[in-house]
Amino acid sequence: MIIYHADDYGISINASKEILSLVQQGKLSGISVIPNMSCFADCIDLLLPVMKERPALTVALHLNFFEGHCCADPSEIPLLIDENGYFKCSWMYFFKSSYTSVRNELRKQLSTEIQAQIQKLYHAMPSNYVLCLDSHQHSHMIPVVWDALRDVVLWNHYPVQYIRISREPLAPYLSTPALYHTYPPVNLIKNVIIQFCTWYTNRHPIIPMKGNYYLWGLIMGGSMDADRINRLMDKFQKYGQDPDTLELLFHPGIILPEELSPEYNNPDFKAAETSPKRQKEYESLMKL
Repeated sequence: MIIYHADDYGISINASKEILSLVQQGKLSGISVIPNMSCFADCIDLLLPVMKERPALTVALHLNFFEGHCCADPSEIPLLIDENGYFKCSWMYFFKSSYTSVRNELRKQLSTEIQAQIQKLYHAMPSNYVLCLDSHQHSHMIPVVWDALRDVVLWNHYPVQYIRISREPLAPYLSTPALYHTYPPVNLIKNVIIQFCTWYTNRHPIIPMKGNYYLWGLIMGGSMDADRINRLMDKFQKYGQDPDTLELLFHPGIILPEELSPEYNNPDFKAAETSPKRQKEYESLMKL
């Protein structure tokens, strides 16, 4: 099965409206909802009628530990937030902490925040909602975050339909040398590190998975353009043959300048979320 998915629903009103436009035009199989931004309630109000119109739409929780305000009681998660309750940690902090003495306490605090984010989405969704899980920057693949997520799901007996496994095949890229120069080196490094994390998640499963799960959108992350997708599709298609799943991942919603506020407290993320590249990803989905 090949699915088309958009992350970052709920990052802003405008971004969410753009993602919903793609849903209503049949361009997306699923979306992921960020639960901790101030526009969450308004974005849910926009989403619920569309979910009724399109019951097959997958709606996942997009766990977020990098920007915006926490959902848990700030006093319970001091490792994760600053004095204003905004997230302060980096991806590499979580990764490095997976192998240091702070791991156990960090795991506990992450579990507290994960539980709060899950409950926030649950309370906003229809009674028949089945939980699906992924995360901002694929952070749930980091060993300490994965363990915290595993704790929450198993302790609370949450029925989970799927958890994104951010495993991106390298073979299609390696066999297309004409495109080598188009891939940001940082995305190649990200792919390798997450492949390493996949080894850990496979050894410590949270739910049974039917078939293998593959992602397309790491090395081309932030620039999923239609031209390169069309050139690589023949090589990626085999990863979406039943019972396996191939997820094409997009970020097609842009934050408008007038929507920016102190909660967008991570400069790198803010630059990405206001980038014209997001409009190009929207246009790519319209062409596919």
